[in-house]
Amino acid sequence: MPGYSFTEQLDIPLLLVMLFFLFFLGLVYHLRQEDKREGYPLESDRTDRSGGRVPVVGFPPLPSPKVFRLMHGGQTVVPRPHRDRELNAFPAYEFPGAPLMPAGDPLLDGIGPASYALKADTPDLTVDGSLKLVPMRNHPHYYIEETDPNPIGMTVVSRDGLVVGTVADIWINSHEYFVRYLEVETNVEAGARRVMAPVAFANIKSGRREVHFSSLTRPQFSRIPALASDDKITMREEDRINGYFAGGAFYDGSPIQDALS
Repeated sequence: MPGYSFTEQLDIPLLLVMLFFLFFLGLVYHLRQEDKREGYPLESDRTDRSGGRVPVVGFPPLPSPKVFRLMHGGQTVVPRPHRDRELNAFPAYEFPGAPLMPAGDPLLDGIGPASYALKADTPDLTVDGSLKLVPMRNHPHYYIEETDPNPIGMTVVSRDGLVVGTVADIWINSHEYFVRYLEVETNVEAGARRVMAPVAFANIKSGRREVHFSSLTRPQFSRIPALASDDKITMREEDRINGYFAGGAFYDGSPIQDALS
């Protein structure tokens, strides 16, 4: 029986096909590794119960840290070697992956629908480096179109039908020209301070000169996270405030919230 060598069956088209598959496999490996720069290692019960000895990474392993230089200065490194924050919650059941139950105020602790990400604690900027979200009091050249209701001065009403304050100002997206937040001057019962309320959660009743927020009660209005500055809001503060309002509709009136009150 005559013998054949491997090279006798190898021609240029077959070689190109083999090279293509090797390149494609390498590309998939590279892309799958790169997409693990965010969110890995996974937050897992296995990691917690093993004292950190069992990181949930999967295949392929995590890429080496890479430095990304930001457009407006500074830099960030991913993947991040540390956990973002500790959750004030406990598992509802004993099996791995059980849903988390809040151990304190779920709106302030950021649990479930009220969760938020620890984004950069800096304001969102436009391409030219100016603030994207600004109060109208600092930019008098912006105004509300005459056919739209102007909420400034309107009474703010909470979910339980109680007056919590008045709208003191409007915060707009100066890059795309639309309203993002209402700045509310709360009364004594609601904390007697200025708080930010996303306009997406507002129901503006122009005929009655009222703005209704169906997601928060008056006591919850008094605990809205405050801003570090009166004239700017950071991306982290934005995410936390939006999470606070989103979680209010879920937790308010539930057995969990009643037990925590």
